[in-house]
Amino acid sequence: MHVPDPPVPAVTALGDYDWASTPLGAPEGWSPALRAAVAESLSGPAPAHPPAPSAAAALDALFDAAPLGLGIWDRELRFVRVNASLAQMNGLPPEAHIGFTPRELLPDIAGIDALMERWRAIIDTGEPWLDVEVRGGTPANSDKQRSWREHFFPIRSGDQVVGIGAVVEETTERDRVEAALRASEARFREFAEASSDVLWLFDIDSARFAYLSPALRKLYGIGVASGRGAPLSFDWQTAIVTEDRELAATTLRRVRQGERVTHDFRARIPGSGKVRWLKNTAFPLREPDGRVSHIGGIAQDVTEERDTAARLQMLIGELQHRTRNLMGVIQAVAESTLEASADLTDFERAFSARLDALSRVQQLLSRIEGLERVGFDQLLRSELAAFGALPEEDSRVSLGGPRGVPLRSGGIQTLALALHELITNSLKYGALSQPGATLSVRWALLPVTAGERPRLRFDWEERGVAMPTRGDPPERVGQGRELIERAVPYQLEATVDYALTADGVRCAMVLPVSQTLARGAAA
Repeated sequence: MHVPDPPVPAVTALGDYDWASTPLGAPEGWSPALRAAVAESLSGPAPAHPPAPSAAAALDALFDAAPLGLGIWDRELRFVRVNASLAQMNGLPPEAHIGFTPRELLPDIAGIDALMERWRAIIDTGEPWLDVEVRGGTPANSDKQRSWREHFFPIRSGDQVVGIGAVVEETTERDRVEAALRASEARFREFAEASSDVLWLFDIDSARFAYLSPALRKLYGIGVASGRGAPLSFDWQTAIVTEDRELAATTLRRVRQGERVTHDFRARIPGSGKVRWLKNTAFPLREPDGRVSHIGGIAQDVTEERDTAARLQMLIGELQHRTRNLMGVIQAVAESTLEASADLTDFERAFSARLDALSRVQQLLSRIEGLERVGFDQLLRSELAAFGALPEEDSRVSLGGPRGVPLRSGGIQTLALALHELITNSLKYGALSQPGATLSVRWALLPVTAGERPRLRFDWEERGVAMPTRGDPPERVGQGRELIERAVPYQLEATVDYALTADGVRCAMVLPVSQTLARGAAA
């Protein structure tokens, strides 16, 4: 088996020169840009047996082609040589530098006197000064502030330092971009800290959060001391309720594949144990090669929003239910009023009065929210007030009973019409039409046993009314009494005892009330 001879080492791109003896020093200390410039200047076709160039020739080639600024000063810190790149940075031709110091040519460089002293120290000590940030203006554009990163090293002849070499890289644009980036990051953090939403950034490679906004502290009660390069420990899967974790994990996988996904999930708050609804929007963040390296997201607490939507849906359902009931009541009132009316004028008067009663109860219903209910005393006082018959307005009237006994919304229009009929009949024929008569209305919740629905009893009692003598036609038997004795029991599941006594009307009703709040009203 033939083993090929090892390859002959090729001449390096920097050539086989003693660079350590030149002002540039050994290549190991060069910057990448300087190394590339020297390699480029030495590259190109060469004869089969090129003669080794002198160090001076190599240095000349370097000065001519280097993209970095290069300069040499003597012991008095006067320029003895500059390349085209440095001359362009300074805004002066190369020959205009020769024999002058940096202070003389570049007086707008910040801290030029201190720099001159530091350069003299290089002459005295022979120690280089590297990675120096220099700022200021130059004749190229004296109004513009520029920046450079510079390296200074001694040039020796034997044991004596005979001058200084400088390598200059302009960083104005890079510094501007970095400053803009820092300002942008500062604005982002200011925005994130002010936002009530949780802003987050997840590093896929480390499987940790790279950023979590302070809103997370308020939501979860944890610290959010985040910083660049300081990943955060936050167990997001544990924070999500068990039933929603699989959906959240699936969402994360979809985003890793490049999708933008918005979904809702529930999170349990530590300590309180309360559950909050969050709407999370997650989106992929790609590297230049298209790979998804991070996932960004915005999580918004939408608990109140969802509660409001649910409440609105409930109110819409309640409104639809009430509207259907109201339309049915209006239709029934119209038909019965028309049947009992002598003519259209009579119909208009009676029907308008009953519509007014329905309007008043609708106003009461429009003021309640959620599970609230209209109280019996509210409904009664609303009807009495429409006719100026409240106890504070008419001394013949007295009321007595607990406040806030909640009525069922489903049949409240029918009860309002019944009260309206009792009051209008009393104004026409009964206690409210005669100075010496009185009206007493009393109500109370009846005792209930286990399993029974709460019930309200109210008693309408007129006294001192001059009733028609026996044999007179029954003026007070009509549509109002028919509604009280027939419609109320049917629509309200109530019992009614209506009677014309010797000195006025007696009407006792027992009807079911709202089960949810009746206990509180009884107290």
